[in-house]
Amino acid sequence: MGSSLRSFIKDVRGAKTLADERAIITKQSAKIRTKLRDDHLPHEKRRVNIQKLLYLYILGEKTHFGQVESINLIASDDFVDKRLGYLAATLLLDESEDLLTLLTNMLNNDLHHPNKYAVSLALTSLGFLSSPELARDLYPDVENIIKNSRDPFLLKKALQCAAKLIFKDVSLLEIFNIEDITKILSSHSICTHGVLLGVTKIIQSILLIGLNRKKDEDEDEDGIDYSNDILSPLSLLLRDFFIRLENMNSKNIEPGYDVQGICDPFLQCEIIYTLKLYFQVGELLNSNNVLDYKDNFCDLLTRIATNTDSTKNSGQAILYETVKTIFSLDLNQPLRVLGINILAKFLAGKDNNTKYVSLNTLLKVVPQEPTAVQRHRKFISHCLQDTDVSIRMRALELSFAILDDSNLVELVNELMKFLAKQDEDSKDLIIYTIDHLIDTFDTRVVKDESWKLDVFFNILKLVGSFINYEKINDILIIINNTRQLSDKSEFLRKILTISLNGTSAEISEENIGWQLVLIWCIGEYGDLVLNEGNKNGADIINESSITDYLLTLQELYTATNLKIINYILTAALKLSVRFHDAKNIEKLRQLILSYTDSTDLSLQMKSNQYEIFFNQSISVKKIILETMPKFEKITEEQDNGKALSKNLISNEPVDLLSDLLGEDSKAESKASTGDNVKPIDILEEIFGEKNDIAQVPKNANKEESINHSSAVEANSGVTLPLDANKIYDSSSLNVYASLLSANSGLAHLDLYFQAKSLISDLKTFCAVPKAQKLTLGQLYPSSTINASQICKQSLKISGSGKLKLRVKLDFHLNGSSSITNEQFDHKFDETL
Repeated sequence: MGSSLRSFIKDVRGAKTLADERAIITKQSAKIRTKLRDDHLPHEKRRVNIQKLLYLYILGEKTHFGQVESINLIASDDFVDKRLGYLAATLLLDESEDLLTLLTNMLNNDLHHPNKYAVSLALTSLGFLSSPELARDLYPDVENIIKNSRDPFLLKKALQCAAKLIFKDVSLLEIFNIEDITKILSSHSICTHGVLLGVTKIIQSILLIGLNRKKDEDEDEDGIDYSNDILSPLSLLLRDFFIRLENMNSKNIEPGYDVQGICDPFLQCEIIYTLKLYFQVGELLNSNNVLDYKDNFCDLLTRIATNTDSTKNSGQAILYETVKTIFSLDLNQPLRVLGINILAKFLAGKDNNTKYVSLNTLLKVVPQEPTAVQRHRKFISHCLQDTDVSIRMRALELSFAILDDSNLVELVNELMKFLAKQDEDSKDLIIYTIDHLIDTFDTRVVKDESWKLDVFFNILKLVGSFINYEKINDILIIINNTRQLSDKSEFLRKILTISLNGTSAEISEENIGWQLVLIWCIGEYGDLVLNEGNKNGADIINESSITDYLLTLQELYTATNLKIINYILTAALKLSVRFHDAKNIEKLRQLILSYTDSTDLSLQMKSNQYEIFFNQSISVKKIILETMPKFEKITEEQDNGKALSKNLISNEPVDLLSDLLGEDSKAESKASTGDNVKPIDILEEIFGEKNDIAQVPKNANKEESINHSSAVEANSGVTLPLDANKIYDSSSLNVYASLLSANSGLAHLDLYFQAKSLISDLKTFCAVPKAQKLTLGQLYPSSTINASQICKQSLKISGSGKLKLRVKLDFHLNGSSSITNEQFDHKFDETL
């Protein structure tokens, strides 16, 4: 292993296994750590180790041990060391590091360095690493460079650094002088491309601060009147930006910054973005000084969008920024349509990056101009066939975003063609398409229900294996809610024909969606197919073929998919009232009986229940097993909201039993209960127990109700039984024990605690001999006992030997914060 950075990188890349790579990195990291501790290490060796450390940082390794050494390199007078130190500090440190305080003096010295490149390094690092404290300390030095420097190189660095410092600490706006920016813009000798970029950056920072403020906030906590002190002076620069942007768009004033025939696209994008922020802040603060330029800005954007070449990458960047500005400011409708047309041109290009950006932007602006986006549906559909999976996904999302009643049929047909061309590698796209297609049909009313069922037929045939159980349930609900029985019958006939004849090879065993829907439809609508006389498959679809098919599926999926077996059992039970051939009905009965001793508990239970149903008379079965009614799907949020509103509106006590039995039973019980008639106690009828508590008549007056409730409260307290024996007596409380039973290795007893003064937070700790086991009940009615009141605790002791008990009590006496402890032992006469 060599000592240079090049050899280190070569060794890492040449590692054959992950373990070898990890060993090389660990060994080199340990060497770097050791060498950096050597105070006598030459500067050249020190630089090499910091370079290796930066490579470790790129690899994602821990590099915190090199932070101090990076700062030491900054303090060096050698420019090579200083440059590497600033680079390392920028990467290895962040604004939250306490080590930044060590940088303050070094940065201050370098900001006054005679070498402009050292000053540039300090400005760049300060911009990256500035904390609010560092920004406040060093902003005056940066401002001094902006005011006094005539070097465009330093000026552009200082302006960009100042932009970051102001955004980091808003209070710097108080000392920021906009006249400095005005002087720079008016001086042609120093107002170069880079300086103009720096000016736009500092203005963007100031405007973003205003955009993040609350609309009603006139003055900040620091006493800054943003509208008058900041925005009004800044608005004076608007005309200058307009002129510069118009000039760059109309003629090539800076040939040195020409990119593919477009004049300075970087500066154009920055100015457009700056103007967008101007108008966003102006609308937020209702500033007429800014909003007066809005019509001019719309005209300028129209010229830019019309004159800029959209075939070049640089021109596309300007047009993209223009489109974002149009929709961010929600400008007039012709401009929005123009913006969407620009994005459509991007879609027609060959560059995948441009396509992705266009699709992503169109997806965001659909709510503002849905009709204009729909006009470019052919370009979106073309993107569905792209080889790039990310573009296909964005095109899918956009297709569903523009889908409405007017284009439903065309878009769904295009999506079905898209599904037909997908393979298993596109699983995410298939699942996304299926889920959204099902949701579309679930939420929209489709007049042509036959076409809708044909779509589901094709979905199940093409990608049924990708549909999850929840979406299969949604498909079944949509089929069930189809109004025309003929459409349901035709749908079942088509899937049965494919499944029963020789083309069944088209449907694989993994196509669980197809099988589940088919089995459910057979159980619900099998009689429709049989009774209508099978025009297309008279020799194929009959009672015997359907029964044999269910038996085949049973053998196929018994060991692999219990969901299908559950569906088969239900279909077999329903077909028992729809078939007429006794032989086939007996086969169905045997199918159900085959699971009465299944190892799966749910299957076993269902099979035994279905057997009972199967043996009922045909008249009873027809009522129970008739076709499902129309299903009203209620979302979980709607269901919760309905229950909540019902409980909030009703002042009556909640009757859980009525909720279980339904509203009808509740209404009937109310109707049958008169003023003097004792209501029927359904729980009493179920459990056969009598309630000794007398019913209070409804027409009792308020005084009787109050007396009754107070009597119940008085009687609800714990009373001391006659057979209770006192087992402990102290100045705080008495403890009694009542042995309820003690035989066959088990004893039940109750402890009663009678307070002599107020006791709160009573805690009991009980212990029994090792041969016994103790179970403690809760204190009833409360752990707080007033003077002369009693609380009870039940104990269960199992095991063998003499019945003995050790009790420890912790409680607060008379509201005291200190804990009182008492302990006693008691031996009972009984033996377990």
